[in-house]
Amino acid sequence: MAKTVNRQKSNKPSFAAKVLDKMTLGNDISINRAPIETGMIRHWWRTFKSNYSSLVIQNILCMLLAAPFIALVFFIMPNLEQRWILQNAFNFVGELGLGFTGSTTDTVMAIKGIYLFRLMFYSLIIPCFSLIGLGMSGLFYSSRNVAWGAKIKFRHFFRGVKKYWWQYMLAFTIIGIAVYAVLASIYGYLYMSIAGMTTWYMYIVMIIAVLIALAIVFFMITFLPIINMYNFKAGDKIKNSILLAVVLLLPSTMLGILWIGLPVALIWTSLTQMILLVTFVLFGFAAYATAIQCFGVYAADNYTTVLYQNMLYTQEKERRRQASVNRKGTNKNKKNKGKR
Repeated sequence: MAKTVNRQKSNKPSFAAKVLDKMTLGNDISINRAPIETGMIRHWWRTFKSNYSSLVIQNILCMLLAAPFIALVFFIMPNLEQRWILQNAFNFVGELGLGFTGSTTDTVMAIKGIYLFRLMFYSLIIPCFSLIGLGMSGLFYSSRNVAWGAKIKFRHFFRGVKKYWWQYMLAFTIIGIAVYAVLASIYGYLYMSIAGMTTWYMYIVMIIAVLIALAIVFFMITFLPIINMYNFKAGDKIKNSILLAVVLLLPSTMLGILWIGLPVALIWTSLTQMILLVTFVLFGFAAYATAIQCFGVYAADNYTTVLYQNMLYTQEKERRRQASVNRKGTNKNKKNKGKR
């Protein structure tokens, strides 16, 4: 695998080698861990399946911390919207024909009000994501251990929270801000569109918000496992995550499509929403954490650790060469003194 990272058949540095040349290198904090020899997907499935019973209680704890987000999005917001519509007594059948009174402006006002309502109150998902990050700090810690082949106990969840709570809360707060930025740009565009206002710049804002959110997704896929795998400084972790996100763009895209596209596909009807909630109650958070953590182990075993070992080998080779040169120089000086 070292050849895969460093050289191509033309004996020129590969794209991965050029990008990762600026990485901060070092071994992860595992002790004498053997590299993972199976593929990433197979390793995740084997890890998740064999450790599900240990992870299920921790999954429930994360579910409890995610309860405010679930309540806000699936219950509180829809009920508040319906109550607001009923209290304002909007007439949605105006100007439909003989016998119907009222105006279509009621419909327009109701839709504008709903968009404005969502634009304001969906900002509450940001602290909800922060709370989810608190739970995920413990679950990612346990997922790291099982991805390394270690056994976990229930107390490991709280050990991970104690060690990494603020890093994961900060990371998930950023994710929450990105999600809200996308929602706000969409509802802002829809509100201005139905109000008959100029919307071309909101269309640009929406595209920019989506692109930034996608960049954050790619970054977080590599950053979340790195948080608990290395003792690097925060700046080095961020730098390594960005570089790995560039190199691992294709597998990151596949992972992102699976873990983001699946929930998005299930939020449109009440039945699929119930299936989504039951899934997360049973194993959803554990599946996410172990998949992303196994992805981090894959990146370490195939890139970071390989480059670090190559660097150590090069340094040791240079040290021996220098020692050999010094030894020859010493012997030569002794011979010259003997001739004198």
